[in-house]
Amino acid sequence: MTQTFRTRTRSIRSGLSILALTCFSSGLFFTDALKAEETKQSFTSAVLDPIWQTEQLREPILFLQEEGQLPTGKLFFTPKKIVAVESATRKIVFEEGTDFRWDAEKNQLVLPEGSRIPRLTTEELYPLMTSDTPKIGKPGAPSDTGRGVYFDNKDGYHQLQVEVIYETEPGQWKGPVTKYATDSLPHTTANLKQAKPVKIFLLGDSISEGYNASAYSKAAPGCPAYGELTAMTLESATGSDVDFRNFAVGGWQASQGVKRVDEEKLAEEKPDLVIIAFGMNDVWRKDAAAFKKNIKEIIDAFRAKNSECEFLLISTMLGNENWGMPMDQFYTYRTALKELTGPGIALADLTAVWEEFLKRKTFYDLTGNGVNHPNDFGHIIYAQVLSRMLLDDSAYEVN
Repeated sequence: MTQTFRTRTRSIRSGLSILALTCFSSGLFFTDALKAEETKQSFTSAVLDPIWQTEQLREPILFLQEEGQLPTGKLFFTPKKIVAVESATRKIVFEEGTDFRWDAEKNQLVLPEGSRIPRLTTEELYPLMTSDTPKIGKPGAPSDTGRGVYFDNKDGYHQLQVEVIYETEPGQWKGPVTKYATDSLPHTTANLKQAKPVKIFLLGDSISEGYNASAYSKAAPGCPAYGELTAMTLESATGSDVDFRNFAVGGWQASQGVKRVDEEKLAEEKPDLVIIAFGMNDVWRKDAAAFKKNIKEIIDAFRAKNSECEFLLISTMLGNENWGMPMDQFYTYRTALKELTGPGIALADLTAVWEEFLKRKTFYDLTGNGVNHPNDFGHIIYAQVLSRMLLDDSAYEVN
């Protein structure tokens, strides 16, 4: 199903004034609306404070416990000060000393006996396939033998994860630093800079559909999926009217995207920018040449109707190696996308961003389902990269 979002975040103050008048007789309703608007602002603010420059991070951890050891979880950066540790739902605040302690030498948090913070043991994370634990087996492996991976495509991982809010010195990020892509995407970036209307289409798989963002899972705090979050941020930062339409479908590969563009005549709607985000399902086929051909067919279809249509290609986050994913293929498929870049076509390299994260974080800190989806933090990271490519420096001067 196509998702269409028309955000209006640029008029927050006037919007809240109208809400105040409309809801004067119902203080409770107004309070809820105000909180919802403040929460929405917190997500767009997070997008405009990207990982490579932030001085305060809200970082997820899923605590893991090896046999005979206390549960632990590592931080990505070295903190100056831990401000708070909260549940990923942001409904529970945990207490230092009682629920966790900080091990500065190992740059990790440790859960003492009696901690309220959830954790998974190795047995729970990799349950027997004969157990009742929600799990998914490795593709091609017998379903009645061995161990799978704890799997939940709703909010199971979200309920187990916590968020550590901490202050940190900038300059610790050693991964790729996203740059403004105005040379590659001159029409879209110019329209945004001039606060002109922009029409953006998104084609992709379940990550792009929104899976495991808490808004999609109908869980608190309601973080939007990266596509909608990017559109919200662009409007908030520029004043542009962003017409964002999401055509992503869970389980799809690039070939199905080609078919949908043709059957629904999407190119005739002449979007300014098309974000193409396949790959997580395609890598199983180990055929980067076919993948490249399909992506090019999508590009050609839109350009046949609008020669100025621009494209943002996403090389996907990494999947879970312990699920048996063909990890080498992520890099091969990224190369295929790079070969398509040029005037009007830019690459958002989320593969490299995830590679950097996994040098110090576990996959389970960043996942929404255990195998191939991001959590709220991951959706925010996606939006950070896309937004930075589309927004000039002025959007980041106050952050």
